[in-house]
Amino acid sequence: MEKEILAVPQSAVAQALAADYFCIYYVNVQDDTFIEYFASEEYRSFGLPKTGDDFIAFSRNNFEKLIYAEDRERFLDRFTRDNVLGSLDRGKPFTMTFRMMFHDEPTYVHLKVTRMIEEEVRHAVIGISSVDEQMKAREAFERAHSASMTYSRIARSLAKDYFSIYIVDTDTDNFTEYSSAEGYEELGVQKEGGDFFNVSRKNMERLMHPDDLGRFLRVFTKENVLAIVRRDGHFTTKYRLMLGGEPVYVSMKATLLEEGGTSQLIIGTNNIDAQMKRETEYQQLMADAKTSARNDFLANMSHDIRTPMNAIVGYTNIANANYDKPEIVKDSLAKIGSSSHFLLSLINDILDISKIESGKMQLNCGRCDLNDIFRRIEDITLLQARDKSLHITYDHSNVQHYIVNADELRIEQILINIVSNAIKYTPAGKRVDLKAEEEPGTNGRSLYRFIIADTGIGISEEYLPHLFESFTREEKTTVNAVQGTGLGLAITAKVVELMGGEIRVKSEAGKGSVFTVELELEELTEEAAETVAEEECISLEGRKILLVEDNVINAEIASLILTQHGIDTEIAGNGLEGVEMIRREPVYDAVLMDIQMPVMNGYEATREIRNSEGEYFRKVPVIAMSANAYAEDVQQCLEAGMNDHIAKPFNPDDLIKLLHKYICG
Repeated sequence: MEKEILAVPQSAVAQALAADYFCIYYVNVQDDTFIEYFASEEYRSFGLPKTGDDFIAFSRNNFEKLIYAEDRERFLDRFTRDNVLGSLDRGKPFTMTFRMMFHDEPTYVHLKVTRMIEEEVRHAVIGISSVDEQMKAREAFERAHSASMTYSRIARSLAKDYFSIYIVDTDTDNFTEYSSAEGYEELGVQKEGGDFFNVSRKNMERLMHPDDLGRFLRVFTKENVLAIVRRDGHFTTKYRLMLGGEPVYVSMKATLLEEGGTSQLIIGTNNIDAQMKRETEYQQLMADAKTSARNDFLANMSHDIRTPMNAIVGYTNIANANYDKPEIVKDSLAKIGSSSHFLLSLINDILDISKIESGKMQLNCGRCDLNDIFRRIEDITLLQARDKSLHITYDHSNVQHYIVNADELRIEQILINIVSNAIKYTPAGKRVDLKAEEEPGTNGRSLYRFIIADTGIGISEEYLPHLFESFTREEKTTVNAVQGTGLGLAITAKVVELMGGEIRVKSEAGKGSVFTVELELEELTEEAAETVAEEECISLEGRKILLVEDNVINAEIASLILTQHGIDTEIAGNGLEGVEMIRREPVYDAVLMDIQMPVMNGYEATREIRNSEGEYFRKVPVIAMSANAYAEDVQQCLEAGMNDHIAKPFNPDDLIKLLHKYICG
């Protein structure tokens, strides 16, 4: 029986095939007229005409707006009449892929132009179909392949820097060597197998430097490595392997790779011997430099401390031997006082640099009279300059506003440090000049410039970068006979920085130096600057003070000073004794409290006084008189209930002013 052939209309076949296309056009290639044969709803939403006279122009004009921006230029370059007909004349369809914008999203489409089979060979069919899924899948594959190739190249490149790399399955402990250097091959370590951690530990017992083995065996266990990797993201350790009988530093790093349900440790060992040797050499150089700087500092300090101490001891002996000769005693006491002040300045420098470098120095800003600062600087440095036969000048005629909001003590410290330093290093017959200038600023602030110039020995070009470093001098005390800690300029620079200012220096060896300090300071208005006349001082004579001090000499000195002002003083040898005395006789006008004492310290004693019953114990002034002089020490005193703090050694006038403030004020 003959098979029955199913007859299907050609139009039905065409319609079925058209369903895979966004649109199909029927084009007369001779006169360029066209008609739309089929279009999807998405395509028709563009609102394009269904017929026309010039399909190429129609496509270029309309598709330019619909094509994804990155593909427009390529589309316009290729989709020309010459290119389309040229391809068809060669018996090949014209095709190209690009992206069109559907619903504001770029979608890959494929355009195909095919000549129809007919005698006249006048017509062509143009169809545009979606190939978005295929193209995006292809792109994803290419990206993954590219990434895989890149990672592979990176891994191979990095592997060259490692002595060895192992991949270890965390479930089975099976391992495989990924790569190894030639030197590692000579160690005779197996490349694959099981029980990685036990195998490695046995190998290390044979290969590791004995001094590192115990530590390595303690840390290199599976449980410990995995715990650290999961906590920190990696495990690292350094040790020495014995290669050719010589210890070589290596670094082991382990990371965890978890993929597709598997967990693997990637363990790489890197040769860091050259790096460790450079680091050791650097550390040794730094240690030698610190030792040298420390030795120089101690040598300078030893010389500088012994010099005033020698004067103090010597002139004390002279005064004792000549107590019946007032002029010799007076001269000796003056020189003892001068040497004592110099010794105190050395100690203060060390305390200041310690506070600065620990970040504990604080500014104490308030009403500041620059005129007073200039006057004190002149009083102090003029005598120094005259003693060295130097010519010194002071000029602040270009300053208009003298009353500012600033830390008066620190400004004075900055200028005295620089001027005194200039005097130290300027030979007799030369000169030192201090000049102050003011430039107007904004928001009630002015720029104050202080210039200290000298014609002294200058600073060498090599030493200039180290000028503001702590504990440094261009020459040693024992060589150039200039005394000091070598901290003055370091403190100055750090204080200037703390105040938000700038310090600069120009110098030439043999010709002198010029230091410039710039500070931006707030001017105080006339109303704020107006000084209040001091009230008539009420005498402290007959007042009663409790001095709590365990050091007999310190207690005697303070007692004598107070007695000179008519103050009745009683002494307690420790905090507990002081508390008992004031509770027994609550008649004291103030308490001077040392801090470091046996039995009960000053903080504890003050709290006991404040916690005693009665208003007197809450209000009686308690003033710390202590060698504990840091800002945190002062704060601890206030927190313990004290009213104020004065540091030892103290200026007698400062102590009397403080007592007057709390007793009479």
